[in-house]
Amino acid sequence: MRRILEAAPPAALVLNQESPSAGGHSSSAIFFFLAGLIVLLLLVILAFVFRKFIRPSHLKKLIKRKDSNKAGKDYLSGNLRTISYFSFQALKKATKNFHESNLLGKGGFGPVYLGKLEDGLLVAIKKLALDKSQQGEAEFLSEVKMITSIQHKNLVRLLGCCSQGPQRLLVYEYMKNRSLDHIIYGKSDQYLNWNTRFQIILGIARGLQYLHEDSHLRIVHRDIKASNILLDDKFQPRIGDFGLARFFPEDQAYLSTTFAGTLGYTAPEYAIRGELSEKADIYSFGVLVLEIISCRKNTDLTLTSEMQYLPEYAWKLHERSKMIDLVDPRIRNAGFIEKDVMQTIHVALLCLQAHANTRPPMSEIVAMLTWKVEMVKSPSKPTFLDRRHRWKNENTSWETVSAEFPSPSLTPPPNSRDYNASQSFSGPMVKV
Repeated sequence: MRRILEAAPPAALVLNQESPSAGGHSSSAIFFFLAGLIVLLLLVILAFVFRKFIRPSHLKKLIKRKDSNKAGKDYLSGNLRTISYFSFQALKKATKNFHESNLLGKGGFGPVYLGKLEDGLLVAIKKLALDKSQQGEAEFLSEVKMITSIQHKNLVRLLGCCSQGPQRLLVYEYMKNRSLDHIIYGKSDQYLNWNTRFQIILGIARGLQYLHEDSHLRIVHRDIKASNILLDDKFQPRIGDFGLARFFPEDQAYLSTTFAGTLGYTAPEYAIRGELSEKADIYSFGVLVLEIISCRKNTDLTLTSEMQYLPEYAWKLHERSKMIDLVDPRIRNAGFIEKDVMQTIHVALLCLQAHANTRPPMSEIVAMLTWKVEMVKSPSKPTFLDRRHRWKNENTSWETVSAEFPSPSLTPPPNSRDYNASQSFSGPMVKV
């Protein structure tokens, strides 16, 4: 037997030695196969759960909000050199948890509260309602960027902001006499004599001149109205609420954009065709001047049909040479220099011209108000007159309305596009 084993060939011995190793490789292959199968099964289960319970649209919104928050923080970090940053808790404490008794007013993008900081400083805190406006974040960043880039005595001053989680707040200097609408719309017993009213009109004009012509940035406010004019302790006006304001390229006559603003103050070319320029602010200024002089809203449906729409009523009085009837009776009783008031009304009517290129620029308006230039232009019939009732006729098309106000002879901007006003506006323009 020993001889037989000794005579066995070496190959047979080697084969016998490798057989255990071959079994090991086979076991490893089976293990990896089963592991891969399990992983694949888990992926299939996860994919099913994702499609069943997690909607892709929700995921996109979460990602978009996260990116937006990051962009906001990155942007604010570069602007905190000029304004202060407040924590949400500090502003919550300053307003007594945003108590209703501290409510100063409600803007288009959220309420404004009176706040008292720890050092005793009174401030106005604007709390953006992000749940009510998808543009809340954009409006917040726009307003911070706008206010921190411009400074003028007739523009409201931004003291700081808060961007903490979903909270977006702006902290402004507090204006003791609040907004102009509280006085001229009869919400207050305060009476303003003619000199004070003229001071307010001239201050607003100078603020707009700075935005349109004198600032290093050309800016259109887009929402000039009484509630956006704040008054300090000396009744000096400050233009506020820059949430809708737009930077304007120097080389463009107008922008083609979607309508945003307040009906009743809106220029026709902007409301109908979306053609925005600084002349839209000038039109709004004209309406506001008539409100300040007459101490009434631009639209009041409780009055007789002739008086309901202020620009229409003012023009009818102009045609009859009875402009004095437009003036607040309290001013007439207190006494005033008639030529000054008539000059201001004349300027207001020039601001309401139907065609944008016939409205004077703000620098010329300031010069006319201060009698630095001679009044040589005569106003033509303002817009939206004798058309209000026709607009109520459903058979009147937007094309017909637009044809009554053709585009001014301006070079179309590079971003000009066809604009369908019916997508952005509905109802009579006279309703506010």
